[in-house]
Amino acid sequence: MTEEHTETGGDGTDHHATELAASRRTLLTSLGVVAALLVGLALGLLIAAMLHSDDPKAEEAPAADSAAVGFAQDMIRHHEQGVEMSTIELENGTDPQVRSMAFDILTAQSNEIGQMQSWLTRWGYPLINPDPPMTWMGHEMAAGAPTSPPAVGHDHDHGDHADHDMSSMPPGSMRPAGTDVAPMPGMATMAEMDRLRSLRGTAADVYFLQLMLRHHQGGLPMMEYAADPATVSEDYVRNLATAMKQTQDKEIAVIEQMLAERGATPLPLN
Repeated sequence: MTEEHTETGGDGTDHHATELAASRRTLLTSLGVVAALLVGLALGLLIAAMLHSDDPKAEEAPAADSAAVGFAQDMIRHHEQGVEMSTIELENGTDPQVRSMAFDILTAQSNEIGQMQSWLTRWGYPLINPDPPMTWMGHEMAAGAPTSPPAVGHDHDHGDHADHDMSSMPPGSMRPAGTDVAPMPGMATMAEMDRLRSLRGTAADVYFLQLMLRHHQGGLPMMEYAADPATVSEDYVRNLATAMKQTQDKEIAVIEQMLAERGATPLPLN
């Protein structure tokens, strides 16, 4: 007969069980991301099949410098950081409400990434934008001029989205050489991501909410631009951009309330 030993800490914590639970959470999170990406890819391919069912030439690929292509490429990168932040919160946070928000964002944005990847693959373009971010929007935000961003249909102050010169970025780069600035409006810097990874419990919950609020706010102008028929002719691109904006407007209101309930304030938009 063997005796089973369990390592416990001074507070009676079962460290082995804690490690198993953490590993299980990480595995489930990874499986959720993969599943959402596959669903998004399937939806994108379904749209392609519907568009081409009657006439194989019914849809021509948009131009490489079009808003449709630029939106898909840049929003994939923007969403990828949102997915990463949500994954970190699910691993390190403890607040059930915040973790639920993180899971919703992770699954929704992974799905949307899959859809946009399917468009770019079908159109024959790379998944990574070879040009400086947001040049497809055709205004001062892309050039780094100190001017106000376009209205995003939300009452919040979105600040100056152009406080760094994106034209200084090398082709295909998301970040000016030798700097640690946000690659696009609302996105976290490397230092901010490192800090989020280092936090645990309530501190992780609050900082995740602060970063995600700013992340959502920074992405709204791109969504609004891509939802405009005057700038994007592909209706399925406009539809997804519109759905993204509606979702993020709602989540912004919820996150602001959650921060207020926890006695925390929003971060200024970078």
